[in-house]
Amino acid sequence: MFYSIVLFVSLFLSFIFKGNLENILIILSSIMFYKVVFVKKLYKQLIYGFFISFFMVNFFIVFGIRDYIFVDKSESTVEKKETLVLLVSEGEDKNYNIRERATQIYQEKGYKALFTSIKDLNKYKLYYQDTGISNFKKKTEEISKKLSYNLGSEYMVVNSYLFSKPYFEQMVEVLLSEGYKNIIICPLFMTNGVDYEVFLKRLEKINLPSRNIVGVKILNAFYDSDEIANIYKDDILKNIEKLKEDTGVILVGLEDKNDIEEDIILRQKIEKGIEKEKNDLDIQIRLPLLENEDEDIIKSAEELLEYGIHSLYVVTPTTLIDTMYTKNLVESIFYKLDLGYTDFYYVNPEERVDAIVESIINKINKKDFKD
Repeated sequence: MFYSIVLFVSLFLSFIFKGNLENILIILSSIMFYKVVFVKKLYKQLIYGFFISFFMVNFFIVFGIRDYIFVDKSESTVEKKETLVLLVSEGEDKNYNIRERATQIYQEKGYKALFTSIKDLNKYKLYYQDTGISNFKKKTEEISKKLSYNLGSEYMVVNSYLFSKPYFEQMVEVLLSEGYKNIIICPLFMTNGVDYEVFLKRLEKINLPSRNIVGVKILNAFYDSDEIANIYKDDILKNIEKLKEDTGVILVGLEDKNDIEEDIILRQKIEKGIEKEKNDLDIQIRLPLLENEDEDIIKSAEELLEYGIHSLYVVTPTTLIDTMYTKNLVESIFYKLDLGYTDFYYVNPEERVDAIVESIINKINKKDFKD
């Protein structure tokens, strides 16, 4: 049984690690396979070894690899006059970071991660392998710098993340120790979906009211943002007007991460804006959801191709900041479609950061805070 367990533990670990360690684990699992199957002929032990190893490795990921977020509570005797704007986003490291991604899987799925962590980590590893590096934090830095410039010296703008360092709770404690009392927390999520719920649970654990921090306000999600909807609408129309061709537009919704009703609200804003301003342009629009391994999206795209479009635009508007997950989704759509002579475009407006900043400022001015 020992050799069988070593075989599958090595194999499963090779799915989630990369580089030299991955290669060593593959070699080790190959040696163990030869020993179990061809030398000792212990075929039945393969089944037991598979299941024991599967739960061992998933358990190791959930309780051994992921980050545990500890905070040192401290109080400040000095009170800052500036209003703190704390941006909270999903967070993603530039390169594949197994600890942070394991943390994300556990935070989003809870103890279901004991059954899915190997598969989910392998997906993330392949995202980086296929798509390159993530510029998620680069974008959040752009947002914070532009927001700070536009808000002026009365505000201090800081980034924090749910699934990447600096973690949200740790940043809150650092800022409280520096004396900030008036705090606006801005969750950078398009809808009140899975990650927004994770944020609320973790905020509740900090329990700011018990520490006499009462000047805390939380901005609402961005699904009703006219600024963001208009940026996508304008970018799509600008490109289509140049080509003057029959065009298909796919506005992708994220069922597994977003609140569906709010997801639809933003996509319909974009759709109505395009319909209103398209003039004589022939534009066919579909609003599929990412479900069933993107089958709904592929089906919508194939319908548009049958319609005879000359160009196809794919948009993921309900992700506020692109992740490796959304980048991989777009690439998978491209490779699964038989486009023929149809041009394929991914809509990623350069002005999106400006639209996010404008939307945040408008929410602050309109006092669009969570009740």
